[in-house]
Amino acid sequence: MNQEKLKKLNDLFDREMKAERVKGASLLVEHKGKVEFRNVYGCDREDSIYKIYSMTKPITTIAVMMLYEQGLIDLYDPVDKYLKGYANMKVATTKGLVDAKSKITIRQLLNMTSGLVYPGEASEPERIMEEIRIELHERAVGGGKFSNVDICNELGKAPLLFHPGEGWRYGISADVAAGIVEVVTGVPYGEYLKKEIFEPLDMKDTGFFVEESQIGRLATMYSRIDAQGHLRESDEKALEWLNLYAPTKPPYIESGGGGLYSTLEDYTHFVRMLAADGCYQGKRFIGRKTMEYIKQNQLDELQMGWVDFDSMEGYGYGNFMRIMLKPEMAGSNGSVGEYGWDGLPGTYFMVDPKEELILVYMQQIEQGADLALRRKMRQIVYGAIED
Repeated sequence: MNQEKLKKLNDLFDREMKAERVKGASLLVEHKGKVEFRNVYGCDREDSIYKIYSMTKPITTIAVMMLYEQGLIDLYDPVDKYLKGYANMKVATTKGLVDAKSKITIRQLLNMTSGLVYPGEASEPERIMEEIRIELHERAVGGGKFSNVDICNELGKAPLLFHPGEGWRYGISADVAAGIVEVVTGVPYGEYLKKEIFEPLDMKDTGFFVEESQIGRLATMYSRIDAQGHLRESDEKALEWLNLYAPTKPPYIESGGGGLYSTLEDYTHFVRMLAADGCYQGKRFIGRKTMEYIKQNQLDELQMGWVDFDSMEGYGYGNFMRIMLKPEMAGSNGSVGEYGWDGLPGTYFMVDPKEELILVYMQQIEQGADLALRRKMRQIVYGAIED
């Protein structure tokens, strides 16, 4: 890669920091197995620990597909085979609640076509899910004891936004998938991840909470305070909303959709495994053919019509990741087949199999990514490829 062109990344972040739109970040670019660029900006450090939120989801994909390869699950298994809270799902319609036409399958969880939603206010399912979330939180604060499986079954009380398979909506599907992993393996989800993924990948700083000895390495969370994107440290209210008020305490749910902390180095190990078709330092985690399946768009034309994320223009979706279908629609100089995902505070990764390229980026901003900054990073990196 052209190193002079890659240095434009430093120029980009110098501008962002001078404008106070970035206070801390870290970035790694690897091409054909060689680290071509790595830098840390602002107040962050080489070993900073970040809450990665939805970048937990691709790890959950690998956890599920490990069971798939062992023949322990079928992607067309109904969810209620493992979690009884999903046995009699309802769908919210303009005429009220109706019985779901079919059962939710594991495959639909992985593709966000289950109809399950996140808590919110925009629809009846989201409002009911918010009520359930508040109740669970209050029970946990009050000392209530329940397992991940218990929580997953409680979440099944919310109605679906659409009949399974008839739409796409980003929601709690990955948390439910993690619950299934726990049922099948018979061990807590975090324990399963540690044994099967984190320890073999040498992801020593990745987990669902931060040790007391690590707290000084926790990256600062920032919040935007105006339309220009200026930042200040997040206040207690923001940290509570972000579930960061007690980072050293084990959470009441080991969220397969957004619960992990990690570092730039640790997460790069995971991404290297994906990029190497399921291998890392001689150990195979997932078969080559399974990886081929994982990185394919799984949405049909109807489902694609529901995708409404600005960050997914030009992309399809499957197995908790975006997959590039039309670079011209994304305004991207990247490749068809590039895939990856991101997290709520702007954490991000991508793998380009055609170019043997990976990019891993970490930041902590309450309101998430600046998509223009993300596009500029990608433009610079792709522009530096010469061989």
